[in-house]
Amino acid sequence: MQNASKSILLVLCLAVGCGTGDVPKAPPAAPVDLDPADPTILKRPFTAEEIRDEWIPGLRILMRRTTPEGTQLERWTVMAADNEGAEIEYAMIADDASVDGEPQVKRSTWVELRDHASFPAARSSRDWVSRSTPLGDFGGWLYRVEDPEAAAVQEYFFVPDLPGAPVQMRILEGEITVFELEQTARLRPEGHSTATVDTPVDR
Repeated sequence: MQNASKSILLVLCLAVGCGTGDVPKAPPAAPVDLDPADPTILKRPFTAEEIRDEWIPGLRILMRRTTPEGTQLERWTVMAADNEGAEIEYAMIADDASVDGEPQVKRSTWVELRDHASFPAARSSRDWVSRSTPLGDFGGWLYRVEDPEAAAVQEYFFVPDLPGAPVQMRILEGEITVFELEQTARLRPEGHSTATVDTPVDR
């Protein structure tokens, strides 16, 4: 499960951004784009409460991770949830759709999940864009974060109707995408009030 551990840690690390260095910075964020409680970061795409209301037990998200080494499917499943947070199972999926190795279960609070999308205002931008994704065509918030240590740009595309993890994440070095993680299916438990997004998994 070494690959699963690395993948989970990479996702969490990307979401917060890190490092300093001498590379061109994004233009200063407009006040409307800043978090009212902390003007050093951009306004987050979701509140902790919005994530809590969406990430109920049974929610399952399939992710496709693409690197120069190849493509890997991951499955994220909310196993349990309460008013403070959730237990989420992370599993790697083999080519035959079986679970590859031992799944990992991690508990996170809703505030921790919200704060994964805390992007430094000094080197980030936030714009409303339209994008085609494996889940469909959406309008949403695109965050672009300069990564000084790697001389790269990290992109996070969040859809307002799909709280939680970004629908797409990318790392670009110049015009080249060196890492991509995107949702390929989002399966809500039966009876959940919001509309189900259920698309075939295209490897």
